[in-house]
Amino acid sequence: MAGPWFIVSKPLRAPFRDGSTVLIRDLVTHMPAERPLIYLGDPARPLRPAGDTVLDHPAMGYSPGLLAKLRVLLALLHPRRRRSPVQLCFTPNPITSRAVALLRWLQPRRVLVQALMSAHGCESWVALLRPLDAIVVLSDHTRQRLISVGVAPEKIHRIYPAVTAVGADPPEAVAARRSLLYAGDLDLDVAARLIAVARHLDLPALAGWSLTIACRPKSDTDAAARQLLRRALAEPLADGRVRLLAEVDDMDALLRRAAVQLYAADHVRRKVDLPLVLLEGLARGVPVVTVDADPVRELFVVGARAGLVPGALAPGDPEGFASAVADLCEPLALVTASSAAATLATREFSLDRLVRCYVALHDALEPPDVRAGPSPR
Repeated sequence: MAGPWFIVSKPLRAPFRDGSTVLIRDLVTHMPAERPLIYLGDPARPLRPAGDTVLDHPAMGYSPGLLAKLRVLLALLHPRRRRSPVQLCFTPNPITSRAVALLRWLQPRRVLVQALMSAHGCESWVALLRPLDAIVVLSDHTRQRLISVGVAPEKIHRIYPAVTAVGADPPEAVAARRSLLYAGDLDLDVAARLIAVARHLDLPALAGWSLTIACRPKSDTDAAARQLLRRALAEPLADGRVRLLAEVDDMDALLRRAAVQLYAADHVRRKVDLPLVLLEGLARGVPVVTVDADPVRELFVVGARAGLVPGALAPGDPEGFASAVADLCEPLALVTASSAAATLATREFSLDRLVRCYVALHDALEPPDVRAGPSPR
């Protein structure tokens, strides 16, 4: 009899700040109670009341080291868990690729699923992905990229990321705010767009508005971009119209004060295809302005299918981006976009929908008579 599904990710321990770990935490928490799971975390603080096997693993940083990855491999190979289907939830790299290849060689009949938490560079992973039973991607854009380099379409399952349902603020309340929020990584192109937005705060249309920039110092060019922002925006930083923050403990508080959320990058390097902070903002009724680039433009593609426009797609040049932000800040446009944002999050990016998709995938990959075996210890 097969054991429960083994969800392999960074340990599911607080604090939860990494987007992919938050996504997997929410998936585990909302899976049906009758489906026991194995996952890495803190046995003293399980995510669900009972039935799961929580393997004691310390927290990992954004880039886990070799020893941390070796511990995970040993957990996978443990004799008590050798029959458990595996769902890998991380971004492949040379070390993990070799480990998964070894696992497939040692256990050729074991069900192996790879969920690509970040699709950056996915074309280089074809040799790793082809032998797997299924691949989960987080956007149609990534699905097409993999198909274009020879991965079998029937192996690829697109399951959009999702966020916890929250009560959206009334559109009129959102439209009455005067705060713009950018919460993402910093690079020099992003900084140029944010500088253009900040300079629009001097125009009559945005009089009284402010811009909050909340960025984890994660990207390779964060320091240079931060220095550029401080130099170019010295005056609005000094008078409080612009705030430049690092990692924050309460992103929800920033979202609840924002009228518009910005996505000023034209990429999602080392991030979830549709960044969770954008989905969290939509769920709270905060519309978004994004650079018109894949895969984030897919938010608007999904919205268009339902007749919903949750904000604006903007050109990548700094002035064009800033102008699109200013246009959305018009009160009637904000009310309309806020309502659409909340509706879109509820319809397309709910945890109920996410869980149903994963349950259906798991059901399809293992015969009914081998589901829900005893939870190995």
